[in-house]
Formats: sequence, structure tokens, C-alpha cells
Amino acid sequence: MIEFVCDSCSRVKDQTETWILGLAAEAVGVTAARREVTILPNWDRERAVHPLGVHFCSEECKENYIEKLFGNEAEEEGVERIVTRTGGPRTKTVRAVKRVEARKPRRRKKAA
Repeated sequence: MIEFVCDSCSRVKDQTETWILGLAAEAVGVTAARREVTILPNWDRERAVHPLGVHFCSEECKENYIEKLFGNEAEEEGVERIVTRTGGPRTKTVRAVKRVEARKPRRRKKAA
């Protein structure tokens, strides 16, 4: 048996309850790191068991999760926060893209 737990408050979902489902991802590249959460328009069991699935018992818990995930980074310099809505009224994608400067290679000292 699979239990779905709220990713914000850790409450366990009852089968009769309607919850909010999303997919979260993080990609770290050479010049940027990107986090993304897509809130889906309805609960879908196939997507709910997906390894990147995130589950919320309420709008408040969803907002708390997004704030924890993106809140501090949005204030940092070089971080771009993008919110897009697609499809129905509850489909929303939130992304934070952090630009990372490439490190300069260290110079080695010559042996004397």
C-alpha cells in the first residue's frame, strides 16, 4: 500500500481527500542551476507515484513549500524567478534560475 504524505506538513492523505499534485526538478549545469515545480491541474495516480512527484494537502502547504524552495534564492543577486501558468487555472510552473560564474583555473607556482 502506498501512502501519500504532504511534502510541506507531513500529513497523510486519505483516499477521499482531494490534494494538490506537482512535479519538482532540479538541473545543475556548468553556468546555471535551475529548480522547477509544476503544479498539475488535477490529481493523477500515475504522476503521484513518480519519483519527482510532490504532494500538498492544501494551497497553504503548497505556497509554504514553494517559498522554502525559492524564497532565499529569489533575494540573491543573479537569481531569476519565473512563474508561468499554462492550461487550467491550477497549472503553474515556478522556476528559479541561478547563474553561476565559471571558476578561473588556479595558477601553479613554478618550482625554484
